[in-house]
Amino acid sequence: MPETYGYRGVTFTVTRAGYDDKFEITISIDGEIRHATVRTRLPELAKRRAEMLINRLLKDRSSSLLQEDDRNKE
Repeated sequence: MPETYGYRGVTFTVTRAGYDDKFEITISIDGEIRHATVRTRLPELAKRRAEMLINRLLKDRSSSLLQEDDRNKE
C-alpha cells in the first residue's frame, strides 16, 4: 500500500516493491511525475531518500531558471 507524503510543497509516494528490499518512489512536481527505486529495508530511509531527491530537483530547477534569466538579460 503506497504511503503519500508532502515535502516542501511536493507530493510523493513510497511503495514497497515486492518482497525485496526495494521501494518505489513517485514524485509529482509541477505536473511532471518522476519515478525512482531505492534499496533499503526501512520505509523511513526510503522516505528520506525521496526528500533528498526532491531537494535536488528543486535545486536544479532554480539554477536552470536563474541561467535562463541571465541569458534573457544579455
